[in-house]
Amino acid sequence: MDLPDRVIRERFIREHDRSFSVVAPAGTGKTTAITRRIVDIVARQSIPLEKLIVVTYTNKAAGELQQRTLLEVQKIDGNLNYYNKIFFGTIHAFADQLLRKYGHFIDINPDFEVEKDGHLLWDDFLQNLKGGSFIPPIIGKFVPREALYSLVRDHYHQEIANFTTNSKTSLSSCLGPLLEYPAKSNMNIVHFQENLRYWLQNQELPFPKIGTNSKEFIALYEYLLGPSEDECSQICGDYFNDLVQKFEQFRFREGRFTFYDLIKFSLYLVRHENAKKILCDFFVILDEAQDTDPQQFELLLGIAQPPSIMNVDFFHNPPLPGHFCMVGDPQQSIYADRADVAFYQKIHETFIANGTLEALHFSATLRFGENIIHQINQIFPNILNGKNGQVSFSPLTSAINQFFGVENTFFGHVSGWLCLDTVPFEDELSFLCHFFRKKNPQDFNLSSWSEMAILCPRKNWLHEIQNAFFLMADMPKLQLHSATQTYGEFPEFSWFYAIITVLFSPQNRFEFSGILHEIFGFPDAIIARHFRSGAVEEVVAIEDFFAEIRLKCVTLSPLQILNLLFDKFDLIARIISIHGNFCDKIHKELQLIAAESICNADFLFRLKKKSQEIYQSEWIERDAIQLYTFHKAKGLEWPIVIIPFINRKQMPVVHTFPCIVNQKIAINKRQYEEWSDHCAYVNNLQRLLYVALTRQKRQAIFIDDGREMCPSSIAALLGKFESN
Repeated sequence: MDLPDRVIRERFIREHDRSFSVVAPAGTGKTTAITRRIVDIVARQSIPLEKLIVVTYTNKAAGELQQRTLLEVQKIDGNLNYYNKIFFGTIHAFADQLLRKYGHFIDINPDFEVEKDGHLLWDDFLQNLKGGSFIPPIIGKFVPREALYSLVRDHYHQEIANFTTNSKTSLSSCLGPLLEYPAKSNMNIVHFQENLRYWLQNQELPFPKIGTNSKEFIALYEYLLGPSEDECSQICGDYFNDLVQKFEQFRFREGRFTFYDLIKFSLYLVRHENAKKILCDFFVILDEAQDTDPQQFELLLGIAQPPSIMNVDFFHNPPLPGHFCMVGDPQQSIYADRADVAFYQKIHETFIANGTLEALHFSATLRFGENIIHQINQIFPNILNGKNGQVSFSPLTSAINQFFGVENTFFGHVSGWLCLDTVPFEDELSFLCHFFRKKNPQDFNLSSWSEMAILCPRKNWLHEIQNAFFLMADMPKLQLHSATQTYGEFPEFSWFYAIITVLFSPQNRFEFSGILHEIFGFPDAIIARHFRSGAVEEVVAIEDFFAEIRLKCVTLSPLQILNLLFDKFDLIARIISIHGNFCDKIHKELQLIAAESICNADFLFRLKKKSQEIYQSEWIERDAIQLYTFHKAKGLEWPIVIIPFINRKQMPVVHTFPCIVNQKIAINKRQYEEWSDHCAYVNNLQRLLYVALTRQKRQAIFIDDGREMCPSSIAALLGKFESN
């Protein structure tokens, strides 16, 4: 098929002595183009392949790119030894490789560990901080010690300025009006006043949190304590910078690195005079460039410089021609908490202006036909408009002459589209269940339910849909995917972990109460009564059951214990009866952990560590509708996409305080709202909508209950194009 932008694509594939910045919108085949460029480099041996670095965002994407390239290379060259010199992987995997191979230049032991659980590392650091754990009193009033870890974590995304102050604000002198405020029947205010009086007698404790919604009381609180809170934020900045340095020195000394350390220490390596002579002249192909943060850009551009340049200031000392190509789409920059789309655009624009890179734009998509292209090109120029920090829309053209018989379907507020009366139903969730009840894939011209996806901007909304489908009869099966789902969220994992914890530690009442509540269904009142008196006969029987199994497990291996417990507690049947689904993949992961454990204590340690890891679901059930968040759906496509809850209010993620906001440290919601950039949040939401609307191949269905449109809802974002 001859694509409208074929000449542009061929230049990217064939011209190896030039550096490009490619903008590749949804469905335009960026992975295919990258694959073909690599294959062409291998075929012509135009550059040394041991110097070729192909970096993408996830291990899964890197593996797919490597596999696709391998299949093409096999067609042209039987000798794969040459091809195998290429690096495919994430930026963190590449940094890990650099440090293990060349870390001796900066005194790094190549046997360092990469810690996935930063909180455990933080706890170890605090315990080893001899004489240095003092927290300034005013910080101790407002900021719990453990909350400082969030600042350490966020430091890698945003640099903050040092603050110094010699002021010593006295809180006690300004609290009288709060204590004298007439609380009347507001028990939240009464409770706060009681805590405040107790704090005045015990000022070594953190300052009590306000829990009322009374606008008048909150205004008085902020008037009296606002200056002290702002001073605390400034002192926190000064203290925090010192803490960051000590924590980094601890990790370096212990050889226990975070993923962010891999990048930071690799930058130290690239700046080292002797290491720079080796770590130079690389040829970098960067995929998903819009999701790359400034430090990662600095590393990749630094290794693409010639050896004669010791300064890694790449804006003034850019890579040589052909040494750096990046492919991305700013419209799909949806990880505002990790990436910096403004920095990506600065690199794109600066390097194009000075001739380092040449801009290429892929516009032809094979994902959808002219009817959908027309709708997207109509809607998004007014949403992604390049104003107030938003990116600009890149128009699409269709590479297929196909007009599907089924139009895109929008229900509700968006005029000019097919509408459906949802009045008979209580809400959109009820309608959604009715819409699918007694349906089969053939009703939608699909061969299986896996060709349809329901997408939500919020993870907790997915669980609402899952529960509603489970409770109604004659409904299709759903397969839930989540960007942040951990192994510990699966009942087959969390229940077993709780059981084996109690098995090895009978005194652990927390886990035992969880077992009684989750697995056996005892209400909280009965559990509490048993712990007070030990007189609940049914619970005593379960304790005796544990004692019996404990004796049997003495001579068993961890794998034998696993199988015994699943059998004795009938866990699979219990999970299916309560949650409606059992994940065999999680069960196999448990079996693998058990088989690898050398003893029961090791087994429990491995379970605890694994429970915090993110679960990546790759297997797709053909008989299940796919249930995704907008974020998780990025890079995927389906013939039909359904987006419910378009009138619901879109709220920013609730932050853990303190947090870094525009080079300041916010210790509460008031400061966050005053200092944050609301436009940045809205811009990210608009790009998230673009990702969701470009996952469809045939049809997008928006379900709307007809309620009043919330200004921060999806419907409001879609409605923008009508008023322009």
